[in-house]
Amino acid sequence: MILVLCISPYLHAQVGIGTTTPKSSLDIKASSQSTPNNTDGILIPRFDAFPATNPGADQDGMLAFLNTAIGTDDKGFYYWDNDQTKWINIGAEEWKAGTNPSGDNLIYATRAKLTGTDMVITDDGRIGFGTDDPVERFEFRGPGDNDFQITSANTNPPNYILYNTGGTLDTPGPLAANGEIGSFIVKTHDGNGIVEPGGFRFYMDGVAKAGSAPSRFVISTTPDGSISQRERIIVRSTGNVGLTEQNPTATLHIRAGAASAGSAPIKLTTGTNLTTPEKGAIEYDGTDLYFTPNTTRKLLLKGLKNTASLDFPNIPAGSSVELTITVTGATVGSSCSGSPNTSIEPGLMWSCYVSAANTVKIRLSNITGAAINPALKSWKVTVIE
Repeated sequence: MILVLCISPYLHAQVGIGTTTPKSSLDIKASSQSTPNNTDGILIPRFDAFPATNPGADQDGMLAFLNTAIGTDDKGFYYWDNDQTKWINIGAEEWKAGTNPSGDNLIYATRAKLTGTDMVITDDGRIGFGTDDPVERFEFRGPGDNDFQITSANTNPPNYILYNTGGTLDTPGPLAANGEIGSFIVKTHDGNGIVEPGGFRFYMDGVAKAGSAPSRFVISTTPDGSISQRERIIVRSTGNVGLTEQNPTATLHIRAGAASAGSAPIKLTTGTNLTTPEKGAIEYDGTDLYFTPNTTRKLLLKGLKNTASLDFPNIPAGSSVELTITVTGATVGSSCSGSPNTSIEPGLMWSCYVSAANTVKIRLSNITGAAINPALKSWKVTVIE
């Protein structure tokens, strides 16, 4: 036999380990098919890193085992593919089963996991990008730029659709009266926990029925010192818009003002009047307020008023007496009108004028032939600037 092996230029043989009748070039039998030993198997070369020098064509198909993940190469069996000049993972699965820290069963993308970015789908249907424990149905989590972009090149542009109904998914029906259709919500952290400081919300504006689906749109923000949202802009199905007015009854319905600074319902910033007046325009140049009803700009007169009690002295026949009332903002030359809030004694006549800045004088004249002593009265003065 030895002589035959020595003189044969080529020998084709089948090798059996644990069997005398090998069925292939190498046939290895387990100690028992039904109850094998824990050492039954083959150990091929194992290493902690791929060779620094790539194998060549003679090693095409060479098998090895990587003991630990390296970069995007997961632990497992690899063979050398010389055509691709790379080690190929045998039986690698992009998605594998796993469990997150909350104990939820999931599948995860292995290559993304190895690069440090989680992509998971939990068994209850939540999808996470950048997290293995998504809070909502979809969660994108990352420390930096997390923009969401839908790119298209079509006359039918991309749409972001929120579809909500009453009933069930299989048998949809109308939402409840004034029910919420969908929302765009923002979240942040206030130092104690996660809060929702604002958002855009769409509601039914009443009840939906066949051929009619009235809707209401609301923008909410949260004031300083609170974590509760307030409705700031409300657009009803009528087209009426409310500014912090939940039930607007006009095309534009503005909230009531308050005494505190910064709470006026409307304020105009000083600007430059239009070169050519435009019909319907309201303008404020820092001094005067204007309105253009047609093609000519009109000055809107400013009315200043005050009320004060005046006790005129005894007025001799044919004489006059003047007393003053403070009217803040009044200027000399402005038009003035005034009158007592009750009837005045017969034979007395009155007039008023702006005598100095913020000062109006009421002149009371006795046109009779006898003295008159007027009673204390409340006088109301209006100055038109």
